[in-house]
Amino acid sequence: MDPERVGQEAEAELVRLAAEVGADLRFVGLPVQEAGDSWQLGAGAPAVFVVCYDPSRADTGGVYVRWSPSAEIKELIVSAPELAQRRALPLGTVTLEAMTDAAEAVLSTAGWETERAVDTVHETALKVSRRG
Repeated sequence: MDPERVGQEAEAELVRLAAEVGADLRFVGLPVQEAGDSWQLGAGAPAVFVVCYDPSRADTGGVYVRWSPSAEIKELIVSAPELAQRRALPLGTVTLEAMTDAAEAVLSTAGWETERAVDTVHETALKVSRRG
């Protein structure tokens, strides 16, 4: 069963928030892909922060930012899994952590509330909201 979507007005607010979050990341020179609705999300461009929103009424609803690894790391994982264990996965993991930390620091400084996503849907992302 699909989760229930928020109404049009609430979704329009998510779109606005996602655009503002993307603008703050771009303002400091970080690469951003505004991906829109996470229910329609594809793989994402390589080596970029993917900003999207989840239109669910459930706790997973909101705006998210996640790092998308380089095309080279993605390709190595698919084409040479044994080499990926030695090179792509360790480098990709440390890069994911560093880039997530960087986005969290930038967005917190810009006035956003951030938290590491704890659900399985957005597990490597930051959930971003306005400070209360």
